[in-house]
Amino acid sequence: MFQKNNLVQEKFLHLCLVAFGSGAVVMSMELIVSRMLTPVFGSSTYTWGSLIGIVLAGLSLGYFLGGKIADKDPAFRKICTIIFSAGIYIVFVPFLAPGILGFTLNSLPQNQFSSLFATFVLIFFPTVLLGFVSPYVIKLGTISLHKVGNISGTLYSIATIGSIFGTFLTIFVLIPTMDVRTILFGLGIMLMLISLIGLKKWPKLLTVVVIIILFTPSSSIVTGLLPHTGTVILEEESQYSHLDVVDIDNKRTLYLNGMMHSQMDKDNPNDLVLEYTKYFHLGGLFNSQLDKILFVGGGGFSGPKNFLENYPDSFIDVVEIDSKVIDVAKTYFSLKDNPRLQIFNEDARTFLMNSDDKYDLIILDAYATDYVPFHLLTQEYFQILKEHLNPDGIVISNLLGTIEGDTSDLPRAVYKTMESLFPTVYVFPTSNNYMNSLQNLIFVATQNNEQLDRKKLENLSYQNNVNSLLNGTKYLENYHFSGMRTENIPILTDEFSPVEIMINPVTSQSYFNEDSVFLQDKSQIGFSESVSVQIAFLIGVVFTWLILSHEIWKKPYVKTT
Repeated sequence: MFQKNNLVQEKFLHLCLVAFGSGAVVMSMELIVSRMLTPVFGSSTYTWGSLIGIVLAGLSLGYFLGGKIADKDPAFRKICTIIFSAGIYIVFVPFLAPGILGFTLNSLPQNQFSSLFATFVLIFFPTVLLGFVSPYVIKLGTISLHKVGNISGTLYSIATIGSIFGTFLTIFVLIPTMDVRTILFGLGIMLMLISLIGLKKWPKLLTVVVIIILFTPSSSIVTGLLPHTGTVILEEESQYSHLDVVDIDNKRTLYLNGMMHSQMDKDNPNDLVLEYTKYFHLGGLFNSQLDKILFVGGGGFSGPKNFLENYPDSFIDVVEIDSKVIDVAKTYFSLKDNPRLQIFNEDARTFLMNSDDKYDLIILDAYATDYVPFHLLTQEYFQILKEHLNPDGIVISNLLGTIEGDTSDLPRAVYKTMESLFPTVYVFPTSNNYMNSLQNLIFVATQNNEQLDRKKLENLSYQNNVNSLLNGTKYLENYHFSGMRTENIPILTDEFSPVEIMINPVTSQSYFNEDSVFLQDKSQIGFSESVSVQIAFLIGVVFTWLILSHEIWKKPYVKTT
């Protein structure tokens, strides 16, 4: 009797380990796959909604199928076979991703549903398999009917604790210290190792083979989920984004989630390279006394470095939410300590709410082409900005969009929101003044009631000694004097700021262009010879496993007493 009780306890511990491990991997995989999708589809509600929906759909189907199979044939070796299969699929995900993401970008319509296909292919199958676990372990763990509530509650609790553990481990440990590929390899191998509790020697040998294939030096050739252009100097994950530093000739570029955020001329690191950043000097046009300046968003710190050089009497604060971006700017973008420069690592809105400082110029450059933080666009936020301005202070905001057309909804909403608080809001397209041309738009909000025409602006540039700083731009030619249409467009507020449906996903137009770190030509998406060999070996493992799992599955269930 004592020996039998020990066997029952050991069996239950095995079930608990399986439940815990599966729960941990589901949540960790969901978070890690989001890091693969964000560089391509943006960190929008569509991307996250697709991801969460696919995971829930996969789990639901897994619960349903797992329950049916568990009632028919509740053998521990079979659930271990399913877990092993999920592990092998997850190991393949980093190799599948380039082709799947490239196909989605180049062959499918780009709209709010674009991420669904890629998400489905990458994680639906392993999620279904992991969904088998809960009903299966409950069936195996239930010794008698009168204990089914206790057993099921305990196992569900352990699976949920595993999910919590997987979430926190991924967020606080794995993402800050490892790349996406290594984490996915680790998750797949972890499932394979857990499944070995109920499997015999051949699966154990296959697990060793997979580990050797993945972690031999050649696997380091798999350097990205999509191929890069240029020479990659740095590629890593931060708490907020996938970060790349890439050199092309004498230009060094910072990419966040695959999109260009800053560029530096390595020979002249304080120069402004990207055209839209040169328009930041409109601040000196509208306010000649720039004693204190705030930059919201640091990136490669091109703006702050240039302003430190050109405004020697100014003090500059920079708010950047991502600490790794700050570190990268110091290491790779010639950002040096300066007594006139203060850097704050926090959310811009939180910083302003806790600060009493007043500024002569606030420059907003925290918006990306694929994601716009809604809380930094609302009327309440601009009210906070206004309260931190000196009497002649101005706000300059950079935003991607068009003046008219489908991609104008967000810029027009921001324009209307700023106009509700500031007497005058100027609009400066940075490339041309064509109404439907997708480009960076610069908004300048002033506290002066008079709107100046081109001639007065030109005279003011000489008067305030900024003509030379603006000489490389076409600000006068591009100046959109008539403003923007705002009918049928809401003022953005904390309660209603539907920015997700105002940017790219709803327009079916791609924002991905030459500014993307990733090649968009699917014909260029491929693998090196060494990686192809790895994939070939892994495919061999898969076929071997299919034969073995078929043999395992054919064995009849024998009920033990």
